[in-house]
Amino acid sequence: MANPTFSKDLFDNLDFKTLPTNLDFKEDSVREIIILPVLKQLGYEQQNIVRSKTLKHPFLKIGSNKKREIKLIPDYLLKVEENYAWVLDAKAPNKKIVYDENVEQVYSYSIHPEIRSAYFALCNGVEFSLFRTTNPSEPILFFGGTVKSMFFSHISIIDIKES
Repeated sequence: MANPTFSKDLFDNLDFKTLPTNLDFKEDSVREIIILPVLKQLGYEQQNIVRSKTLKHPFLKIGSNKKREIKLIPDYLLKVEENYAWVLDAKAPNKKIVYDENVEQVYSYSIHPEIRSAYFALCNGVEFSLFRTTNPSEPILFFGGTVKSMFFSHISIIDIKES
């Protein structure tokens, strides 16, 4: 896929500086207002974006009778040629997306037997971090400051779709 051309007005009405302190801008806002438009700009079509797929934990169950399964629900599973290429999870702007248990959570989605993606990423609207599942402790890409500037100046060089 060729590098996408981003529309300069994709985020025109959004003040990224206020996101970390805006109590009304939560994880669902990051998903709908920031991540989904960017995925579409990157060329992902509806059939390649799987939202909130319920995954059953392959090993753990809760309760003394072990009947209640633990379910994992990643925000986005992104497909390339009918395979899951990467997992992307939204977090609220005040949540950490590196060196934190949030990374472990998304890593668990990416290595799930139904998924087995090569990459996983987190975005809190202000920052973006991308990891290889082979090394979940260090991001291979991290952009802080504003996600807006990252998408317009850097994300087009990432071609996860070719991995």
